[in-house]
Amino acid sequence: MRECDIVMKGGITSGVVYPLTIVELSRTFRFRNIGGTSAGALAAAITAAAEHNRAGGGFDKVAAIPDEVASKLLGFFQPVPALKPVFEAVLAAQSRTGGAFKALRALALGYWVWTAGGAVGGAAVAGLLWWAGLASLCVPALLLGGVGAAVGLGWRLVRAAQKDLPANDFGLCPGLAQPGTGAEALTDWLARTIDEVAGRDPGKDDPLTFSDLWGPDKHVPRIRLDMMTTNLSMRTAHRLPFRNNVFMFRKSEFERLFPRRIVDYMVANTRPVLGLDGLPLGDHYFMPLRERLPVVVGARLSLSFPGLISAIPLYTRDRTLADDADQAVPQRCLFSDGGLTSNFPIHFFDRLFPATPTFAVALESWRAAQHGERRVHLPSKAKQGIAIPVRRIASLGAFVGSLVDAAKDWQDNLQSTLPGYRERIVHVALDDAKEGGLNLDMDADTIRTLVGYGRDAGRTLVGEFDFDEHRWRRFLVAAARIEETLDEMLQAYDGGPPGTEPFSAFLERYAADPESYRQDDDWLAGFPARVEALMDLARQWRDRPRFRDGRIPHPASDLRITARY
Repeated sequence: MRECDIVMKGGITSGVVYPLTIVELSRTFRFRNIGGTSAGALAAAITAAAEHNRAGGGFDKVAAIPDEVASKLLGFFQPVPALKPVFEAVLAAQSRTGGAFKALRALALGYWVWTAGGAVGGAAVAGLLWWAGLASLCVPALLLGGVGAAVGLGWRLVRAAQKDLPANDFGLCPGLAQPGTGAEALTDWLARTIDEVAGRDPGKDDPLTFSDLWGPDKHVPRIRLDMMTTNLSMRTAHRLPFRNNVFMFRKSEFERLFPRRIVDYMVANTRPVLGLDGLPLGDHYFMPLRERLPVVVGARLSLSFPGLISAIPLYTRDRTLADDADQAVPQRCLFSDGGLTSNFPIHFFDRLFPATPTFAVALESWRAAQHGERRVHLPSKAKQGIAIPVRRIASLGAFVGSLVDAAKDWQDNLQSTLPGYRERIVHVALDDAKEGGLNLDMDADTIRTLVGYGRDAGRTLVGEFDFDEHRWRRFLVAAARIEETLDEMLQAYDGGPPGTEPFSAFLERYAADPESYRQDDDWLAGFPARVEALMDLARQWRDRPRFRDGRIPHPASDLRITARY
């Protein structure tokens, strides 16, 4: 079979689009590199499990997921008891008619003790006035009772925001089944589904790990699975599985977030954290090495939608502290949704010259004026997909939403318009008012409609994507940009701006005795010839006709060295 890579975008419940997209692609392609963020990470984990168990019917099991999810979706989101009224108010607020009133009613009924307690004072005063024969004052007293009810409810909401929500790591739903529900929650379902799709028995076998996907050589993985997460405490992005073993977890905290069998496996495949006295530091354990990390833990680290799903607490040592004793104390970090830092990590598996296609599925907001009746679109023609839609901002909510989206998505949005990127991104347009996103209570028919869009997206990629045309565009863009970069390097090497030391003179002067990163004699003996060979190539590439003189796809791109996260 032909091979492909795939990257899937975040979108909470919009992830129901993905299963049949994957199934359709699997009929033609074998997945080698698989990536995603948030809900896309969940789909990526299940895709990797299915590819791992391709011979055992893994993709047949993926095809059955939509029917299962259609009847269970809302039940996956189970709030902790203290925050259940807030969760029900969020659901009620999405009603097309009287959403605000329904949300207020849900809060008042959910926190009825505090609402009623606030009203009791006014009602008691009204009763006393009636008994005393001052009926004319009863109405003002009853109004006072209404104010008291509002104050009582408001006080409880403040307590929920200041105490209950932080105690649940700023999410209404931790992911595990809550007392009295009798149904799987999101993480319970995900852990079971990943293992069953991978051909494992969740009751007997170890959970699927990244090393199971990689095979015998992690440097040349048979299946590579990468996901994004966001470290709020350090204000940075991380690529999963972690490259460095610097994070720790607490067993007692993870037992509130993951099934017991997952936590027991992690504890059995790592070591405890020791204090300065050499004794175990409470129930702290180092995260298992990346190859031993259960796939479901990576997926859950990527899906922690702020406010809805609890963030994941991990610990690390703060090496910026001056005192060694302070450095030894693990500091708590909260890991939230990967979409906060890259909701569409299409760059995960890119190479300048692609040998296989990297497909991507983007979930976007449907607009009648832009999409009409078309819900699935692949911009395969040369100049399609360059423009970015203009969003109308006419309310405070739209303004705040645009601030957040611009801050977190601008790089992904620009990258998606580049030639060599845009023609491999299939777009699925969803109606924000009723489809995907935070519409947790979608009915079965709506879910099946979204699943159908996903099937169409897979068929569109198989039927319309032109790999030869894609590679030609990638070549033109890469060659022109490398040519320009070499030219800029040569300018600095030969002379640079007036009054500055040529870079060639700097290397000759400094390389033999630098302050840091001193090289050995063999390296020093060989590097001048290698630099000269590179600059000779740059001189040759100055000869016309240059790549840049041809018809190069737009918009222009940059070639930069960035941190690998």
